[in-house]
Amino acid sequence: MEKAEKHMDRQSTNREPLMTTAAVAKWLGISTRAVCLWAECKEIPAIKIGRQWRFRQDELSEWLKSPRPEKVRNNPMDNRARAAT
Repeated sequence: MEKAEKHMDRQSTNREPLMTTAAVAKWLGISTRAVCLWAECKEIPAIKIGRQWRFRQDELSEWLKSPRPEKVRNNPMDNRARAAT
């Protein structure tokens, strides 16, 4: 099955309601602006519908569970290490 077909198949089976930026911000305890910036930079799984971002809760839950170190980019210790080099 091609990538586009897999994507369409996943969309058709996933009837979960989409979350708004405000709902995600409240759930994560961050600002709506931060949610939009993360979505724009592809830091967080998101779907753009027109000019608005929407999110699937199951994808966000998986994203939160994943042990990817790139989720935290503004680590002060990293900045000190870069400054020392």
